[in-house]
Amino acid sequence: MAKIDMGELLPKEPVSRRITGDTQFMFQFYKPCIHYYPPPSSSMSTEKLRLSLVTALQGCPLLFGRFKIHPDLTISLDYDPLNPNPPTLEFARASVTYSQMRSQSFSYAVAKQRGLDMAIPDGTITRGFDLPMLMVKVTYLGDGGVALFSMTNHVAFDGNAMFSFIAHWARCNRLLGSVDVPADLESYATSMVTCGNKPLVGGPVEISVDATRTPKEIAVGNSKAVGSAEGVHACVFALPVAHIKKLKTVVEESGVLGEGEWVSSNNVVAAFIAQCVARANMEAQVYESGEWTVFQALDMRRPLGLPARGLGSPLILAECRASASEIMDSNQFSLLARRVRGSVDKYRGEYLQGAMDWMNESYGLLAREGVLEPWRHFWFTALNTNERAVGVSCMNRIPVYDADFGAGRPTMARSFNPRPNYVIVFPGPPVGGSLEYEALHLYVTLERPAMEALRADKQWNGMCSLVSE
Repeated sequence: MAKIDMGELLPKEPVSRRITGDTQFMFQFYKPCIHYYPPPSSSMSTEKLRLSLVTALQGCPLLFGRFKIHPDLTISLDYDPLNPNPPTLEFARASVTYSQMRSQSFSYAVAKQRGLDMAIPDGTITRGFDLPMLMVKVTYLGDGGVALFSMTNHVAFDGNAMFSFIAHWARCNRLLGSVDVPADLESYATSMVTCGNKPLVGGPVEISVDATRTPKEIAVGNSKAVGSAEGVHACVFALPVAHIKKLKTVVEESGVLGEGEWVSSNNVVAAFIAQCVARANMEAQVYESGEWTVFQALDMRRPLGLPARGLGSPLILAECRASASEIMDSNQFSLLARRVRGSVDKYRGEYLQGAMDWMNESYGLLAREGVLEPWRHFWFTALNTNERAVGVSCMNRIPVYDADFGAGRPTMARSFNPRPNYVIVFPGPPVGGSLEYEALHLYVTLERPAMEALRADKQWNGMCSLVSE
């Protein structure tokens, strides 16, 4: 089946939305996801999906936008009806069935072999070129099931905004003609601070910058050679909400918390994942024994008073050090959870605003010195796989399973996480007809020996079950 020309029926009015020029550009890549729908999916017709996507895009013209870097070094995402950046929409048929995909645990590798995905662009953005904000491929499976592959530019649309737009498209498919601007995708602006040629010092310890190497050289330098000839192994595990409550109770009843201290569900999940993943890496001898760094992703919007579901990806990774004993000894879980919670305390509005101001100043300095795409020279130290580090992003409020096109909600959503030791946490499928979920899904990617050690870990197996690989 053919690619659809999404240049038809574009919005007629220009739109310009200033987005922040800092943390979004530290996450310069495309984020893919596959939703699976069981048969029958008769309401998901090609023509209606095309028309409803056009309808949904009327309410979010920024998905047709182009990045613009202005003379004052500010950055905006603009939509110009005379020069659009149309999304791509493809339809295909595959002999593989929904039942076969389910029997193979909805493996991302199998989906790729069967052609259910699309090639991931490199995400390059320059003054003269950018790639689509949105790419969609709908594959009708052999038994009437449907695989919906979507990919958005993570610079402008974080996971919350991406899944919110897919859910908006689904609403438009059910009620064709509803073109309200999704409140989930409201834009926001912060000022770009311009200063003199200050040296790149005084920034957050979680963020490093190197203008002496190209972005590709930085990426290569931060990625260790995979120890196993078989490469990395990706799995999705389910962690029941009831077990998360047990982890919190363990910490609260352990006596490690002082007066007024507390831990959140995200804190105990991050500590549990970090302890098990780091221990698996050391037991498999992928990394030598020693201290580990634990990173927990934090959304900067709330403490900065920004819309919680706006454009951009304003994340920062809170870091803390964990001793080898805290990693290897499961009895020290409560101490590690307290340490993870304590690492978050400094990330208040004043600290985060200072980090943003420093980054804006640094962008301006690099740009004035002729560095192309200055945002691509910044990186989180957590993403350096040469170091002993575990990163955890808890995204348990993202509407992953809200995309009901009229044939029911998807039964599985798979994403792709190519970086070892960085774990993404999504909500699992809702229970029955409710919106509540019983488990979180942990997207875990490790070197194969470490994954084998993790799957053999008694503490991990006592809390988690394998969903997909």
